[in-house]
Amino acid sequence: MNGPDQLNVPALVRRARDGAGVAPSGIPFPAPRSTTMELITRADWGAKPWQGTPRSVSLSERTTVMMHYHGDPPPYSTGVRVPREVEAIHLANGWSGVGYHFLVDQDGAVYEGRGWGLVGAHCPGYNRTGFGVYVAIGGSQKPSDAALRAARDVYDEACRRTGRTLAKKGHRDGISTQCPGDPLYDWVRDGMPRPGGGSSPGRPSVSLAKLVAAARNDPPRSGTPVSYSGVKTVEAALVKEGLLASRYADGHFGTATVSAYAAWQRRLGFSGSDADGIPGRTSLTRLGDKYRFDVTG
Repeated sequence: MNGPDQLNVPALVRRARDGAGVAPSGIPFPAPRSTTMELITRADWGAKPWQGTPRSVSLSERTTVMMHYHGDPPPYSTGVRVPREVEAIHLANGWSGVGYHFLVDQDGAVYEGRGWGLVGAHCPGYNRTGFGVYVAIGGSQKPSDAALRAARDVYDEACRRTGRTLAKKGHRDGISTQCPGDPLYDWVRDGMPRPGGGSSPGRPSVSLAKLVAAARNDPPRSGTPVSYSGVKTVEAALVKEGLLASRYADGHFGTATVSAYAAWQRRLGFSGSDADGIPGRTSLTRLGDKYRFDVTG
């Protein structure tokens, strides 16, 4: 019979299930809504029993998703040996077990560490409020597109479970460190965009290029053909933000929408030509993070 190291990782992938859970302390936490994030559970990758019981924490206290890397290039970048190696290091530190909430390998597999309901051990000041997400890279290594898509899936699922937009941070935002490395940190600072332009499950996507073209060329009156359907997604977000009257959310990026978008840019701290009402990647990504759409193109 094959040992755990010989197991085929794709065969271990589970769809995260609905249903209430119970933290090790015995405190129940509520059942999440359905999800399509794929997760390899602690049991599936062969995690050791906790050495002591990690404390539980409510989802209502979560504010942040924080990215981490290995430091030096890790000995393993794919497969179940990724979480096992990290677990061995953290146990040697005297911790209860894996300190990260989730671990992502270069094939895009997501492994359960401390999961959704436990306090982490990944960054002082963020162990209770932040979800720590480890990517199996180190040094100057770049994360694969598959790893970035998986990390984005974790972020989206964290926002869905908490019911709000969480801050995106790298380990160096919490303490003085090189972690999570420049390539991964640059991705975090760019807003954690989904590689390849795909949208998250159940979320609409908006093409930045098409939206900019609509803002510059959209017909001036309602009743004419909509130049790009993504305009309605953005207008709906601006209405919710209180910047656009609903009667102007007609699918045309006209003067009212340009003015509303300029107000959004100013709200983010932009000024001058950077707040001219023509969408840019940073402002559009921030709007999408808040109102649940992905930015492509």
